[in-house]
Amino acid sequence: MSIRDTADRVISLIARVITKGLFRSVEVVGFDNLPDGPKLIVANHFNGFVDPVVLAGALGRLPRFIPKATLCKTPGVGILMKGVGVLPVHRSVDGGGDNAGTFSSVVAELHNGHSVAIFPEGTTHDDQHLSPIKTGAARLGLDALADGVDLRIIPVGITFEDKVALRSRVVIRAGAPIDPGQFVGQESHSAGATTGSEDHEAVNQLTSQIRESIAQVSPNFGSFVEAVEARCAADLVLRSEPTTKPFGEVSLARREELAASFTTADQQERENAGAAVAEYHLILRAIGVRDDHLVPKVGLNVAVRRLVLTGLLVTVLSPLALMGIAVNAIPALLVALAGTVATAPVSKGTNRVLVGVVGFPLAWALLAIGDMGSGVAASAFNFTTSPLSPVISAIFDDRGGWGPSLLVFFAAPVFGLLAVWLMERVVGVYRLVMTVWSNTQRRGQLEMVYEQRTKALDATNRALPGLDLS
Repeated sequence: MSIRDTADRVISLIARVITKGLFRSVEVVGFDNLPDGPKLIVANHFNGFVDPVVLAGALGRLPRFIPKATLCKTPGVGILMKGVGVLPVHRSVDGGGDNAGTFSSVVAELHNGHSVAIFPEGTTHDDQHLSPIKTGAARLGLDALADGVDLRIIPVGITFEDKVALRSRVVIRAGAPIDPGQFVGQESHSAGATTGSEDHEAVNQLTSQIRESIAQVSPNFGSFVEAVEARCAADLVLRSEPTTKPFGEVSLARREELAASFTTADQQERENAGAAVAEYHLILRAIGVRDDHLVPKVGLNVAVRRLVLTGLLVTVLSPLALMGIAVNAIPALLVALAGTVATAPVSKGTNRVLVGVVGFPLAWALLAIGDMGSGVAASAFNFTTSPLSPVISAIFDDRGGWGPSLLVFFAAPVFGLLAVWLMERVVGVYRLVMTVWSNTQRRGQLEMVYEQRTKALDATNRALPGLDLS
């Protein structure tokens, strides 16, 4: 394995760690079946810098991204982009520029069997559907094909449950590969024929196919209200499955599939279902319960088992989790504050990523360096990393040298993620106990709630005849 391959895989691993820190659930669908060889990845662009991080983590190897050249002029961002080997492109809307060098570099990367990724919408946004797709991806694919590269274009959809909330969920779905060769006519093989990006008909046809393929794996709603309506209806159906665990979450990937089907249903049936679902959620809000508090029903025995198990986990893991909290609290706070600076949801994720990429490694490095020093400050660092003392003593004898420091540096993010996971379990148990208590107190109202739920579920099922949830 070359140095570059190793670096690309390490950066992809870092991207995966960042993704795990940003989201409590990450679903990757369709990436196990990607074809071998050169690939041009085309993805929707709904969440700024979060999109390439999530995509790089899902691929398992860093692709060469093609961002707009203006991003490289942003202070600090340009250095980061050069470090990960991006290939900036000049857009006509930004004044244009010479892209010949970039296009040649892209073709060279594909010739070497590598992956190149582009967001063909050209900009990030907060819409519930794709923006117009630019022709750049199609032109790149056709130019590479004309140069002898046997590539496939892979459409990818990235769906975020909530771009504003911290620790929400994300699903990354790869669609069916596109063979750009199918858009090239036989006449293109004759002498003097127009090939590559000069074949404007092929460019337009391939661009249309790219848009259609990305739309099939991405959110594609007419409005925010339509998106909420479809997703609430999908949640209702999926939570009613007999395999759903008490107080568990339905799969975000399956919810998005079903929500997309809901938008194609008969308009009148969809409106009826939407009204019934909205009325159901209005009742839930009025009495202060949630659908996942009701279905599947949560019994006292479930609450007790969860409470006991979580208590044991806290007892065993709290020393490690406390170290994770102590080390990561300040950068985590800075990341949270960075999200409040931006107003638009699409900018919040970008701010969080940029601050986190700098803040967290800096905190880990300061801890690792301070831990091997002496004096009062070093004693404080030693106390923070005390859960690692048995390991350090067994392997290194003392805390001096780079060995213990590297151990501390790499343990810091692991314990941080452990702390987040443990805190979420504690919060989940608290909500579970409060749910059992609330449902007991409101049992006289729950019959009405269940009746409305049945109406909403029946209306949704009528809007989706022949639904297969297997």
